[in-house]
Amino acid sequence: MKRLLFLAYFAFISISSFAQDSTFQQTLDFSRPGKNHALIGTLTGTWNFQDAKLSFVKGTLIRTPIYDGRFYKVEILGGKLQLPVADGKMKEANYQGMQTEGFDNGRMKFITTSINNHIGSDIQIQVGTYDSTTKSFTYEWESELTAGKKKQNRRVLKIIDANHYLEEYYEYNEGAIIKVRELNYTKINN
Repeated sequence: MKRLLFLAYFAFISISSFAQDSTFQQTLDFSRPGKNHALIGTLTGTWNFQDAKLSFVKGTLIRTPIYDGRFYKVEILGGKLQLPVADGKMKEANYQGMQTEGFDNGRMKFITTSINNHIGSDIQIQVGTYDSTTKSFTYEWESELTAGKKKQNRRVLKIIDANHYLEEYYEYNEGAIIKVRELNYTKINN
């Protein structure tokens, strides 16, 4: 009887260890950068951008890999705009933004978090997909710049070639999707 209990206990511990080892291995596998991370990596470098319509909306974007290419840090420095400051007044300063980009292996989605010094105090969390036919990332998110006034948004990033891409921003308004901005990016040769 003791021997049977010992064998049952040993079998239980072995199965539990195997399940934990298997789960741990799966966690390690999901932590590794893969082809989707490398896809974001094709956009690393320094880029100049320009709005298609508004000449004053322009600047520089720098995308660098972090944590061995698992994520990408994006720093944006734009031109001078009237920006809100802590005392509630406006002052002229350079637009700045910061993003973190990556691919979530568990959810199988591209993710971008975004903050800036322009309008709003929200942290955008954009969730997206990639279409290899059109070479486009499409991100969706909800913003609430004013309490109770939620807005659905879309950003489409289309790779044109190794040195050019464009971003189109859309807002959902009463059932219609309205394009609100188009930015053209050109890579600076480093």
